[in-house]
Amino acid sequence: MYLKEHCGVIAVSSASPLPLKLTYEGLKLLQHRGEESAGISYLEAGKVKLNRGLGLVEEAIDKAIILSYTTSSIGHVRYSTSGVSDISEAQPMSDGYVTVAFNGTITNFFKFGNYPTDTSFILDFISKEVKEGKTLIEAIRHFMEVADGAYSLLVMDIKGDIYAVRDPQGFRPLVLGRVNNAIVVASEDSAIRQLGGIKLKDLSPGEVIGIREGNIFLNEIVNSSRKTTCAFEFIYFSRADSSIDGNPVYISRIRLGEILAKKHPAPGEVVVPVPDSSRPIALGFSRASGIPLEEALIRTISSKRSFIMPTQEARIEALKEKFGIVESAVKGKSLVLIDDSIVRGNTMRRLISRLRSAGAKEIHVRVGSPMIKYPCYMGIDFPSASELIARSKNEEKISKEIGSDSLEFLTVDEMISAIGTTSLCDACFTGNYPLKGNYNFSSLDKIFGKV
Repeated sequence: MYLKEHCGVIAVSSASPLPLKLTYEGLKLLQHRGEESAGISYLEAGKVKLNRGLGLVEEAIDKAIILSYTTSSIGHVRYSTSGVSDISEAQPMSDGYVTVAFNGTITNFFKFGNYPTDTSFILDFISKEVKEGKTLIEAIRHFMEVADGAYSLLVMDIKGDIYAVRDPQGFRPLVLGRVNNAIVVASEDSAIRQLGGIKLKDLSPGEVIGIREGNIFLNEIVNSSRKTTCAFEFIYFSRADSSIDGNPVYISRIRLGEILAKKHPAPGEVVVPVPDSSRPIALGFSRASGIPLEEALIRTISSKRSFIMPTQEARIEALKEKFGIVESAVKGKSLVLIDDSIVRGNTMRRLISRLRSAGAKEIHVRVGSPMIKYPCYMGIDFPSASELIARSKNEEKISKEIGSDSLEFLTVDEMISAIGTTSLCDACFTGNYPLKGNYNFSSLDKIFGKV
C-alpha cells in the first residue's frame, strides 16, 4: 500500500538546556510517518521560535539550529490530510505565545469557521481561549469537549510548558519516555528507544500530561470513551519495532501473515513480500505455509513513498523507480505476492506486470488487511470512494484488473484476531465511523478533497 502517511510528533523538555539535535534526530526516526514537510518549534530567550520547511527532515530544517540549546521544543513531520502542500501550512504552527503540532484529523473543524487546515483551527481555538482569560489546560479541556476526530497533540507555551494530549478514543498512538534527564513524548516508542531512552508509558485515550523543565506537573484523564485505535497503525503506519498500548507491531504483523496463510492459502513456490511493511506479514505467511520466502523485490534507497506525490500522474511516475526485481528469484516460478493492503491498485498492477516480464510463471496475491471500501476522516488520506478499487469490485474483478492469477484479502474478523485487540477503528473496511457527531459524508469528501 502506498498512501499518504499521517504525521509524527515529538516533544523534549529538560531542566537544563539541551541541544535541539535531540528533537531533530527524533524527527528523523519518525520520518516514515510524513515526508512532505518538517519543523521544530523551540523556546529561545523567552520567545517561541519556528524552523520548518518542505521535504524530508534534513531538507526542511536548517541544520544551523540543531546545536542551539533550549529547555523546551516540539517537532513535527507532516503530510496533509487537509489544506495544501505549502510551507505556510507546515507544522508546528505558532502565534508567538502558543505553538501546536499534532497527528490526526479534526473531523469537525469546518464547523468553527473558515480555516485552511485543522491545525490552524486548533491554534486559533486555544489561543482565543487563553486570550479570553482561561489557563492553557482549561483551553485544552474545552478543545477536547468540542473537537471530534483523531489527535495526538502537543501544545507548548511561551513559558516552555508542554502539554501532550491523546484524543478520547486513542485513534493515534502517543508515548511518554525519558532520554537521560529529558522527558520525551513521541508518536512511537521505537524513536524514544533509538534515542537511547526508555519508555515510561503509553498515554491513555483522553489523557493530558503537562511537562515543565523535565518534570511532569500534571497528569489527568480529561475525557475518555471507547478506545478505537487505527488498525493501520498495526498493519502499515508504525515501525515494526514499535509497540502500541502494549501490543508489539511486529508480532501483530507476523500473525496477520499466519492467519492469511491458514485462511487464504495459495499454490506458490516462493513467498515474495512487497517492501517494507509487508515483510513481517510475508514471514508469517511463509512460516505457516511452509513456502520459502524470497526477497525478490528490492526498494531503491533513493525512492520516496509514492503516496507523497500530489497527483495521480506523479504517483505512477514514482512507482517506476520504486523497486528492483531479482530475476533469478522469480523466473519460472509461481509466486505468492504479499502486500499489506491494496488501495487504488496502481502499485500492484505495475508490480505484477514487471514480475511477469521478469519471468514469473504465476502470481497469487494475498493481502494482510481487509478490502478498503470507505474513505477515512480520522487522519489517513485515503482517496475518494470512487478511487478505491474495492469499493465496487470483488476479489475476482480486482484480480483481473491488476493481472494476478488469484487474489484474496483477510476478513475484518481475521484482522482483529491477528492484531490481538478488539479496540480498533475499522471504518475504512466497514463504513462504521466511530465519531461523536453525525455527518454528511458527501460534504466531508468536499472539505477533505476526496472528490
